[in-house]
Amino acid sequence: MHISYYRHKVDSYADIRSGTWESQSGNKSFVWTVVDGKREETHRSHTRRGQELVNLLTRCEQDKQVLSKLEAEWNSRYRTPYEPLELEPYDNTYNRRLFDSLICGRNPYNKDYKLSYKDILFNSNLELQFAKLMDDYGIPYKYEPEIAVIEGRYRYPDFVIYLPWVDMIILIEIYGLSEKTNYIATIRDRTYDYMMSGWIPGRNMLSLYHYGDEIILPEMIMEEIETVIMRNLLLRQKAA
Repeated sequence: MHISYYRHKVDSYADIRSGTWESQSGNKSFVWTVVDGKREETHRSHTRRGQELVNLLTRCEQDKQVLSKLEAEWNSRYRTPYEPLELEPYDNTYNRRLFDSLICGRNPYNKDYKLSYKDILFNSNLELQFAKLMDDYGIPYKYEPEIAVIEGRYRYPDFVIYLPWVDMIILIEIYGLSEKTNYIATIRDRTYDYMMSGWIPGRNMLSLYHYGDEIILPEMIMEEIETVIMRNLLLRQKAA
């Protein structure tokens, strides 16, 4: 489904073109759409609509990289071409609206964060590497969004990710001090707050434990996420 989603996204950009035309005043950049093999809606690249189309082309190149990665991993694992699936359009669901409504940047404890990636300051290299991994796989995420929990309080989980091909939200905490006994109480308290507020481990919440000098293995993280997806899909089929 992940591959089908990105293949559909890339195909949806196929009718946008860009190019540079030479004129007496110099080269000018244009962008246009193609409908039924004919050029339509031509715009200078610096105009508002032109910039919108340029941004779509830029997004398309990013999506092509994600698709290429996914297909290469599929071919390496299964040695057979991937057969596209028809996916439901999840455009305005409750989960999508909830994800879009999450507000970041309110964590009162992140004033000393110094690791920067895509204009976001991260608290640890583990979190920064996780964000890069989500970008590699084209998974939208919010870093430390404000989440209301019990007793009118707020928590700021490391990540909330959204999987648009299955319309699923997963809250993710990365515990980087798991080997320290005095950190166990922190893990316990956070887990309690999330569970009492509707976040269920293995269903819409995932805890990743890191010990000492262990390196981050992308395969392990993606396997954890895929396990959550499969569990939810099986439960949906059972309830249908």
